[in-house]
Amino acid sequence: MKYKKLTQSQLHIMKILWNEKKPMIASDFVQLDSSLNLNSVQSALRSLLKKNYIEVSDIVYSGKVLTRSYIPVVSSEDYASENINGVVKDLLSSNILFQYVESENDIEVIERLQKKLEERKKALERKS
Repeated sequence: MKYKKLTQSQLHIMKILWNEKKPMIASDFVQLDSSLNLNSVQSALRSLLKKNYIEVSDIVYSGKVLTRSYIPVVSSEDYASENINGVVKDLLSSNILFQYVESENDIEVIERLQKKLEERKKALERKS
């Protein structure tokens, strides 16, 4: 799955959700991190809903008011993996990765890279 890029504030909200591992309402984020304000949290939550990173878990009472609680749909591992893949593709398209390999003088590093590439190539060949 291709994930849309997150802003810093959206990523901050996602990290809190990933760490807490429970449904959270907007005011929970402000209680956990006093640098956040409720309006920016609500804005980030709306954006994350649109991007399908989170979903509404339940409608719960916060005091006397009904409010939504949210859970992540995307795991931190999936998000990190997708972003690493994007970075590597950017490095390949700009030849930075190839320049790195050209300038690397440690034979062990080159051998590790070579081994990993050969393993990956064999795995892809088995699939096709």
